[in-house]
Amino acid sequence: MDWMKKISTDRMLVGLVSLIAVGMSFIYLGKGPADPEQSVQTKSALTAPANPSTKIGVLEKELESKLQTNILMMEGVGRVQVSVNFLTGLKNEYVRNNNVTKRTNKETDKVGGTRETTEITENNQVVMPSGSSQPVIAMEDRPEIGGVLVIAEGARDPKVREGIHTAVQTLLNIPSARITVVPMGGTS
Repeated sequence: MDWMKKISTDRMLVGLVSLIAVGMSFIYLGKGPADPEQSVQTKSALTAPANPSTKIGVLEKELESKLQTNILMMEGVGRVQVSVNFLTGLKNEYVRNNNVTKRTNKETDKVGGTRETTEITENNQVVMPSGSSQPVIAMEDRPEIGGVLVIAEGARDPKVREGIHTAVQTLLNIPSARITVVPMGGTS
């Protein structure tokens, strides 16, 4: 009978820990970022599928096209297909209107004692042009490249494959491990 109490106590403990973990995850997931601009960026990064109708999709297609054009000009490459994947979304820094107001009050009571209080008010608002719902962007960073896949007819030749790999690494300034070059299959 003692072992049954131990099993039921262990089950209750596991259930309680599981319930706490689920509750904590709801609390954590329910909280949004403190910075509203960060919230907008996170949502756009999460909901931006890699298709040409989004800014990220357009950037990916432009980069793929640029790489493909350059690789096609290399000797021995043949037909080429390039795919680019971004790790992050666009990063925007917005223009802000920073105002600091400082007000000091001196009060003297009937007995002759004085009291001085200082009130500081800071205002750090994002600048919105009149009639627009979009804030003014001070800087826009391109997303970080997660990986590049190059499929080329000439990649069976190790010299061509290495040349493509080096060209992509040089053009994008990314680590070698994020680039894969493979031979094109199928019929010519």
